[in-house]
Amino acid sequence: MADKRPRASLLLRVQAWVSNASHLVLVTGGLSALGTLMAVSALAVNDFRGANTNDHSHAAMLARILEDQATRTVETTELALEALATSPALVSATTEPHRMEEALGQALAGLSFLRGLAVVDAGGRVIASTQAGDAEMFVDLSLLGPKVVEGQSLMGALTPGRGLQAIRLREAPVKAPAGVSFVPVLYGYKTEAGHGLALVALINTDSLANFQHLTLEADSFDSVVTSYDGLVLATSGAAAHLVGKRVDQIPVFTRFLPRQEYATYTGAGVLGDRQIIGFRASSTKPLVVIVEESRRHALQRWLADAGGLLGIGAALILMVLGLTFAVWRGVRTRASARLAVDAAHTRIAQNERELSVLMRSVQELIFRTDAEGAITYVNAHWTAFTGDGVDSAIGKKLQEIVDPQSRKDVLKALDVRSSEGVRVCQALARFKDGKEMMFQLAAVPLLVHGRIVGFAGSAVDVTERWVAQQQLQAQIAFQDLLLETNPLPISVTDAQDRFVRVNKAWEEYKGKSRDTVLGQELARCVPPDEAKVHESANTQLLRWGGRAMVEVKVRHGDGSRRDTRLAKAAIADEHGRVTGVLSILMDVSEFREAERATQEARDAAEEASRSKSEFVANMSHELRTPLQSILGFAELGMLRGRAQPKLAGMFEDIHLAGKRMLTLVNDLLEVSKLESTVGTFHMERIDLRGVVRPVIRELEPLLERSHLMMDVRMSDTPLVAKADPLRFQQVIRNVVANAIKFSPPGSTITLEGFMDAKGQAHLVVQDEGPGIPETELESIFEAFVQSSKTKDGSGGTGLGLAICRTIVEAMGGHIFAKNVPASGAAFHIVLPPRGQAETMPAPLE
Repeated sequence: MADKRPRASLLLRVQAWVSNASHLVLVTGGLSALGTLMAVSALAVNDFRGANTNDHSHAAMLARILEDQATRTVETTELALEALATSPALVSATTEPHRMEEALGQALAGLSFLRGLAVVDAGGRVIASTQAGDAEMFVDLSLLGPKVVEGQSLMGALTPGRGLQAIRLREAPVKAPAGVSFVPVLYGYKTEAGHGLALVALINTDSLANFQHLTLEADSFDSVVTSYDGLVLATSGAAAHLVGKRVDQIPVFTRFLPRQEYATYTGAGVLGDRQIIGFRASSTKPLVVIVEESRRHALQRWLADAGGLLGIGAALILMVLGLTFAVWRGVRTRASARLAVDAAHTRIAQNERELSVLMRSVQELIFRTDAEGAITYVNAHWTAFTGDGVDSAIGKKLQEIVDPQSRKDVLKALDVRSSEGVRVCQALARFKDGKEMMFQLAAVPLLVHGRIVGFAGSAVDVTERWVAQQQLQAQIAFQDLLLETNPLPISVTDAQDRFVRVNKAWEEYKGKSRDTVLGQELARCVPPDEAKVHESANTQLLRWGGRAMVEVKVRHGDGSRRDTRLAKAAIADEHGRVTGVLSILMDVSEFREAERATQEARDAAEEASRSKSEFVANMSHELRTPLQSILGFAELGMLRGRAQPKLAGMFEDIHLAGKRMLTLVNDLLEVSKLESTVGTFHMERIDLRGVVRPVIRELEPLLERSHLMMDVRMSDTPLVAKADPLRFQQVIRNVVANAIKFSPPGSTITLEGFMDAKGQAHLVVQDEGPGIPETELESIFEAFVQSSKTKDGSGGTGLGLAICRTIVEAMGGHIFAKNVPASGAAFHIVLPPRGQAETMPAPLE
């Protein structure tokens, strides 16, 4: 019994020790577990704070990237508009709309983020546009933004629709699906004619959204692009329903802007009240980019990222002691392996998504074929080109889809025996609706173990360029035909005065073949004196541009020297630089010869007229001396022969005949004075009423002797004209004397004076005589010509009216006659209005 108690006590002590050791292990394990828990908790809190800081920094970085892209998109658009505003196709006064559309189309080809480009005048009329159907349409410019100023650009407000047809006037606007919109950018400029126009670029908000999507696809962030006033322009996807709405109630706009252009915070955002927000406002454009992530999502992500750490902590608590490190190491290893695998899967998925987005956003037809050319894949642009679904293309051979005339080129590009890498060709395709399209095909062989198993390639629509090339070739051919068939010799020289073009007429005129002159300097092909004239004119045109006209003696192909007029014009390239000179030769030898012959004939006629006038004047002076003697003796015979009536009658006949002869001689002398430089006029500004009335009083005895009445109707206002008073009285005296001479007794002669609608002094002398035949109304003003109705002996010498016309025309007026419907004739004297000036002698020319 005594042996059992010690053994029992030992057992109890062993059990206690074991129990204590167990407790110690438990306590140690508990303390270790508690210490591990506290350590893991501290690490978790620190890691969570670091992750939160990283989230804020990442949000700020993404906001900066997206803001930079959005700003560069708008700035690139503005630069493109400024460049277009200086394009000759858009500023020229003679440019046609289709030329503008070509220039806009070329610019649009390099700006994939634009929906279209257009030129709009101040009234809202679309002059040219890259979108079909926009030309000549009127749009509401107020919907695009404020009025644009010349030389400045501005970004307008978000506008729903695919293009300008969404805001057109006079017709119902074209509605687009929800979410389809654009942001207009306008630039004002003026044409060479001074017309104010505006260039309008339509930024595709989908392009902004696509870039956001690609940038944020690997992250859990969402983004929004807004205007300064909080209007949503584009989103990365989750906030797509907010496009076109305002979010100006969030702290970005109420708390930070405009004092702070960028910041990060946790709080209310576009997609919720508990968000991690990073925003950045553009410094040059009215744009704000907001990047945000749900706080809950960030926490979940952190929990997912911190799973390894928490797992290690749990393993340390469970395994305690010696196995803790090994278990933790294993968990870390497995966690790292899992993270690596997840990262690899993530990268693969990201690459697939990027490739999918790229295939959807590319503007070309992408295809893949087998070795025989049968299509195995096409992207969605097949439907845009053909109108059929993508499935309809699978299995069709590419060479059978194109036009027969292009099959040879396509078969060559798909030749499996060729060792070429990239194969390029053009192919024409005709679709079932009759539409013809020209494509630029590029095919790359697909190799497996060195053997071609198929082709991958793209097809770019180059129909517009192809049509433009066809039209350009036709236009060039037409211009060549015009040049060759032009009867005038034409040549074109470059900036070094080398011949680059001559037409057939030039070859015939100069007697030189174009093969011998093309590429040769001008000085080697024409005589030195002629080359000097050409080079001088060309130098001025190459420096200043414009046109020039010179006249020079040109050596003809037959060796003769011809009077030739050179018409030259500067030729400018598309940048406005003068690159050559167009020269046109016009042979004016016959014209100059005719001028010389005409001048010689004129000189001979003037010499003959001068000789005739001198002869008449000399003869008149020689005749007046004997006539004065005859008249004197006739008057003496009349006085002494009063007692013998028969003798007195004879002397009276002699006296009357002498007076008629003296009148004729005086008229001849007057004509000779007017036709020579002796007859001068002293012009002064006078009232014709005071000049006419003395002449009427002078002729009153003659009126009484002929039993005639004189009705003078003068205007109450002055009849002011610039004339020689004495010469004008001579005109009135001759015209009124003629009226007295041919008026029947008892009739009335009317003299009327007034200012006509043109401000001219107009006098009319009307009689009731026999009138003038219509065919003689002009000829009676010629010298020695009388009306056929007055050749009965009652007429005079036929010089009176000729003298009147010469005097009136010398004073700048004109005189003409008209028949009065009842009876008689009316003579009109018209003097033009004159400014006030001093009296001065005026030689008659």
